[in-house]
Amino acid sequence: MSAEAAALRPGPTVAKTAADIWLGGRRRQQERHLSLTELVRVPGPRLHRSVERQFGQMTDAVSRLEPYLEHGFRGRT
Repeated sequence: MSAEAAALRPGPTVAKTAADIWLGGRRRQQERHLSLTELVRVPGPRLHRSVERQFGQMTDAVSRLEPYLEHGFRGRT
């Protein structure tokens, strides 16, 4: 292998790493504005609806617990 070829070998790796870092920051910034159901990547609309229902059930459960939590933790802010 010539010296020129050896010198150019790490180029694609460095470029890919730099692009991943640059684009990764943008992706994380965009993901901060997504809902949980949008962040969970599942194959197919049926499974996606199932995940949405599960998050909805969790929301309902927390809503039912909220009055008890407010009473139990009153004055502890």
